[in-house]
Amino acid sequence: MVPNARLTRLVLICLVFLAAGRPPLGIAQNTVQWTTNYYTVTGSTLGDLHQSLRQKRPWKDRRTVDGFTEWRADWRFTFAPGPNGCRLTGFTTKTFILTTLPRWTPPTNAPTDLSNTWSNYIRALALHEAGHASIGLAAATELQQRAKTSAPTPDCPSLEKNVNDLGQRTLVEYRLRDEQYDAHTRNGATQGVILPRRTNR
Repeated sequence: MVPNARLTRLVLICLVFLAAGRPPLGIAQNTVQWTTNYYTVTGSTLGDLHQSLRQKRPWKDRRTVDGFTEWRADWRFTFAPGPNGCRLTGFTTKTFILTTLPRWTPPTNAPTDLSNTWSNYIRALALHEAGHASIGLAAATELQQRAKTSAPTPDCPSLEKNVNDLGQRTLVEYRLRDEQYDAHTRNGATQGVILPRRTNR
């Protein structure tokens, strides 16, 4: 099992890794609220863990994945009329990220290879969920970059509509990227998010 503090550091490291090659997201972000919730699973064998995961997933009526990340990017902006029309004077974002992961505390009779198998699995799952979070952060960054290029409009209601429409289009685009990420990784399977049915001996 990966302790909470260690898992948090792991997710942050994964996020930095996934963002490599892009402008640092932290520079453009105004506010980020990232929360990680855990649901408890139990068992002393892989079969027990599989059964517990199926029973304890908070979204059992929606998905068969063991981890889930939801994100939302909100925006606020200010504008002012001028001689050349209404222009944007400020734009800020607030990104909300909620990651949910399973947490298993090995019982005293759990074999070492089972603990190692779980540790590898939860690390891969955390990496996959960090990828979803990075898409949410990238959406907020893109919102800010696109807002900066908003052209003045003859009146302020038109500018307000243009900026809000731009925001909605951007979120639709990044929601699609989120879905494509799951499709490309097969919900993390290509990243190692596979809990085997038996341990290697």
